[in-house]
Amino acid sequence: MAFENNKPSIVNPAVNGMRDVSARRAATISNMIDEAKKRGLDDTFAREAIAKYGADNGKELYDSMKDPSDFKEFASSFGVDHNKDIYEMETVEKTDEKLSIDFHYCPYVTEWSRQGKTAEEISKLCEITMEGDHAFAKQFDNLEFKLDGTIADGLPVCRLRFKKK
Repeated sequence: MAFENNKPSIVNPAVNGMRDVSARRAATISNMIDEAKKRGLDDTFAREAIAKYGADNGKELYDSMKDPSDFKEFASSFGVDHNKDIYEMETVEKTDEKLSIDFHYCPYVTEWSRQGKTAEEISKLCEITMEGDHAFAKQFDNLEFKLDGTIADGLPVCRLRFKKK
């Protein structure tokens, strides 16, 4: 799997710079996991650390909202910051009860490919990294989160789905 669909279409110095930071984060994650494996450790530490990072980000958004229990406010607040361009996020459905966002580009997959990781390794690294997204969503009692496929698994987009409980 060459991840041939994972090509950025938004290209400018600001977005490229932010993607570079994301790529460095991806490299750090994979390098830490590789070094831990050499020492006989599994990836639990990475999953837990990334989940903590995601929970912290979720709490930050939660605390910034006027009414964190309002799904419509969540749907209007999520995916509208600098990450929108980094990941080329497209809102494919936004209703009073659903928010569906597709990510058309992943700088993590690009970096892991540059590092020579196999498709299987990239898929696992993505699974580990997505612990942050799952923990982010858990900060909101009023929504369910589903990761409905990823670029790392060979799909053309990552599909994030949020649903009001």
